[in-house]
Amino acid sequence: MLSTVPPTLFDSDAGPAGAPPGYAGGDHILYSVFRVGATPVFLAYPPCTSNGADCEVAEVLVHTGPTTPPSSLGKASSFAEGADGQSLWLIRRDAPDSCRLQHVRLTGTEIGHSQPAACTTGVREDTKHGLLITINSGQAEHTDALIDPGTGRTIQQAPEILTVVGDYMLLGGLVDLTLVNLRDGSRKQLRGPSAGHYPAMAASRDDAMLAVDFADPAWHQTSIQVRDVWLLKLPSLEWLHAPGMPYTTENLNSGGLSWNEDGDVVLLDGVFAAWHPGEPTWRLSRAKVTSKEALSYVLLD
Repeated sequence: MLSTVPPTLFDSDAGPAGAPPGYAGGDHILYSVFRVGATPVFLAYPPCTSNGADCEVAEVLVHTGPTTPPSSLGKASSFAEGADGQSLWLIRRDAPDSCRLQHVRLTGTEIGHSQPAACTTGVREDTKHGLLITINSGQAEHTDALIDPGTGRTIQQAPEILTVVGDYMLLGGLVDLTLVNLRDGSRKQLRGPSAGHYPAMAASRDDAMLAVDFADPAWHQTSIQVRDVWLLKLPSLEWLHAPGMPYTTENLNSGGLSWNEDGDVVLLDGVFAAWHPGEPTWRLSRAKVTSKEALSYVLLD
C-alpha cells in the first residue's frame, strides 16, 4: 500500500489496484504509513499553518481491509509499533503543554495506564529491552534513550541511538558506529562502509540482518542525490554491499527500505526492487510508482 492521497493499493506488476474507502483526499491532508505486525497504520496530517503547531498532530487510522473504512484511534503527536505487533505507543496531546504516553491495542483499548510525558518526546521503537524514545525531538539539542515505559526509568542513553535490533543497539557517531550488546553491556566499534550521512535502516523480520541505506542528499556538496544500500549481519558485524550500489536518484524523500516475508530486501525508488542476500542482482517490478505523494509504503503479506 502506498501513502498517496488517498492511499492506494498497488500491485508491483499491474500498478494501482484501487483505493480503500473512508480515507479523505484533496489538498488538505498528507499521509504516511507503517506496519504494526501485519496491519497497515496510516497517519493523516493536516496542512501546516504559520506556527506549524497544528501539523505536529496526526490522526491515527488503522487499515481494516481493501473494502472497509479505517478505524480511527484519535490524534497523537508521536507513534511507535508495539513489540507485540498488535498495539501502538502514542504521545497524546491533551493541551498545548500537557501530554501523556499511552499504550493502546489496534482495537483502541488502552493497555495499562497513561503516563505523563513531555510534549517534545518522540516514541520510536518498542523492543524487548525497552521503549526507544527521543528526548526533545525536533529540537537542536536532543538525545535518545531506551526506557522502561512502565516506570520511566532510563536503561540506556546516548546522543544518537540509530536503532535497536534484537539484543543489539546501534549508536551513531562522527566517524564510527558502536554496537552495544544489551544482554551484557559489551561494545564494539564499527566503521561505516559508506560516506553517506543519513543512514535509513530496516531490520530483517528475524532480526538477523540490518539493511542500511547510506543516503547522501548532496553528494560532494552538489545537488546530486545518492543511495548506497548495505547489509549488516548480526552479530558477526560483517558488511555486505547490495548489487548496483551506489547509484544516483531523485527519490530520497520517498519510498525507502523494508523486508518481505521471504527474506528479501525491498526498495521503492520509482519502481519496487527486491534482492535476496547472495543473489547477483535486484528483481524489478514491471509497474512504476509515478506519484510523488507516495512518501512511504507497506508490504501486504
